[in-house]
Amino acid sequence: MTGVDAEIALLEYLVDLAEQYLGDIIEEVIEKYYSDKIDLSERYVDVLEYITERIIDDSLKGDENPEKFKKIVRKLSARPYVAKMLISYLVSEYIENYG
Repeated sequence: MTGVDAEIALLEYLVDLAEQYLGDIIEEVIEKYYSDKIDLSERYVDVLEYITERIIDDSLKGDENPEKFKKIVRKLSARPYVAKMLISYLVSEYIENYG
């Protein structure tokens, strides 16, 4: 596996972790607050990737460490109120940037 392939595989793994721990909350937030702006069936993966990348950039300072990332998304999923606020903010940011 080349360096680029390994990086893509790692990012896919991190997106899968975000989906596992935050997927239901992301869907709930989009359905409740942004259904008029985002078609969940068409853009869910894009939003999920955006949220994953933002968590990596902001919380991990760009470090794609799977264990640290998993710890963050697990903590967020254990605090749904905080997770909903963060996800709502990131979804609104996604809409601002990508319409």
